[in-house]
Amino acid sequence: MIELWLLFAVATILCYGTAQQFSKRGVQIIGTYQTGIVYAVASVSIQSVFWLLHPDDVRGDFWDLLTAISAGIIGALGFVFYVFALKSGKVSIVSVITAGYPAVSIILAILLLNETLSGKELLGVMMVILAIILLSLPQREQFKSEKGSKSLMWLFWAVMSFIFWGIWAIPSKVAMQGLGESDYIFIDGLTMVLVWVPLWLTMEKGRMSRKLGELKYSGIAGILASIGTVSLFLAINNGQVSIVTPLTSIYPLITILLARLTLSERLNSLQYLAVASGIIGIVMLAS
Repeated sequence: MIELWLLFAVATILCYGTAQQFSKRGVQIIGTYQTGIVYAVASVSIQSVFWLLHPDDVRGDFWDLLTAISAGIIGALGFVFYVFALKSGKVSIVSVITAGYPAVSIILAILLLNETLSGKELLGVMMVILAIILLSLPQREQFKSEKGSKSLMWLFWAVMSFIFWGIWAIPSKVAMQGLGESDYIFIDGLTMVLVWVPLWLTMEKGRMSRKLGELKYSGIAGILASIGTVSLFLAINNGQVSIVTPLTSIYPLITILLARLTLSERLNSLQYLAVASGIIGIVMLAS
């Protein structure tokens, strides 16, 4: 019989992999900050419904609550950096870099949760790091954005997302153990709003498109990603961080396929090598 955590992990892969395409389209149409606030509203809505339908009996203390809030803010900032990277970076590359976050999670799990790292996991971590190094080499058109101008900023934001999401998994596990999965999922949704609203008010002055056709991509992305996030937390709470996080990070396989089909993205030889290295690393971490 298939274990429960594995079913949640597969749901996360499908939702996250598909959501990337809608996130990219949303950023292209309504911009970074409006995409973020629509995504945040969708997230808190979905995660609040789950909280109401599945209340926890666990009652944590102040430190559990503080850990949950801190974890939520770290994860929300990781998404902020991810959206910044999508603004000019190719989704097929950005998704691979950010999906490599288990490299950080595994290292922290070893240091903080006393987990061990196998030879295969170590090699997987090295492959993910190699992918980032290859993407950082300024050869030919490597750092041209989709608008044609050379820039390193998309890579900087992608690496920041990679780091923050890698950190995020550890306090999330600790918070769910203290508060229960439903309470933590609800807090995670709230922190997404708390992070994005100030950015939106500051950068967009509260402006928002009123055209449903322009908002739908970001809204769908938020719904899919929120369902994926709920599934991820359920998988983490019912499984092991060192297994769940790398397994669910395989979602770029779906993202890259969809990017080829819907966004007509094309990669150069160095980018293909970097993507291959990243995917091999992720697969090794997941196997």
